Amino acid sequence: MRAALSQRHACPARQALFESFDINVTCDSEEAANYTKTENKMFLIADGDAAQDPKTVHLRCPSPECMVRLCAYDHGVEHFETFENNNPFLAKKIKAATFGSRQCYDVQMQVGAEGSFIASEMLRQVANYNIQLPAPGEVGGEDARSYLRTSTGNEILEGMRKADVTYYTAEQWENVSLFLAEVGGARLPFGLAVPAFLIESRSISQSRAVMNRTMEVWMEAGVKEAWLVDPIVISYDQFRRRRNGETVLTCDDVPPTFGQVDVYVRNDETGKYTMTTFKKPETVRSVTALPGFKMNFTRIWDKASKYSASTLV
Repeated sequence: MRAALSQRHACPARQALFESFDINVTCDSEEAANYTKTENKMFLIADGDAAQDPKTVHLRCPSPECMVRLCAYDHGVEHFETFENNNPFLAKKIKAATFGSRQCYDVQMQVGAEGSFIASEMLRQVANYNIQLPAPGEVGGEDARSYLRTSTGNEILEGMRKADVTYYTAEQWENVSLFLAEVGGARLPFGLAVPAFLIESRSISQSRAVMNRTMEVWMEAGVKEAWLVDPIVISYDQFRRRRNGETVLTCDDVPPTFGQVDVYVRNDETGKYTMTTFKKPETVRSVTALPGFKMNFTRIWDKASKYSASTLV
């Protein structure tokens, strides 16, 4: 059994900074279609002309970010990868997918680019550091995948995630390359390709609570060091008001978390991790994963402020 997805069309929202988009979910049975409707009822839209097909579900993602639960049937990972290959436009919007013992998987998608200039700047600085190393590793950007394995209670969860910046040491990447060479055409097993270092940049649609949990997932999966960067200068409530045509941003409205950098570091002996917070630092140094690396944040904070002043107001 399979469920196939396809993009229908982009749907401009009234005075929206981000476009919504429609998704067709084609299921193998009416039962599967009803399941999909129930699990995603907040995104369900009228069937229209396609109502003649009871196995097709129409969803509209109206916000910058949304989570959609889909039937995965017998082979969740294979089905998910087939979906990505068949829907390259939507695949670019996928930030994460979680697979468990359930016959479904959760897909986190983001509508529209948010702060890609910030991600590009952070990627540039890490990449420049990497090429100067005696044994350069592998640096990935917003499209680079990591396959993680974590546990919650009695359930083992396997997931695909994309961070804004990922870094694998030369030794890590050699192990990945050897595995792929020995097992021709194999898919990377969950837990093998876990970055040593990564950076997540919070978007305006992501709450602090959501991002804190995201960082916990990364660290529980075995990441050595991870940074959470907060370049957001307007709250989501203000963003929604702005989307309705209001002018809401003043100097006093800037959230206290703007410019915050949370550095998560794993203790290899205990497996536990600690978190240290920096408030609008000019620079931050890597603690363990990238010896000698120092990121300059002055330009990042400046670009975030200018972007907000020109786009959000």
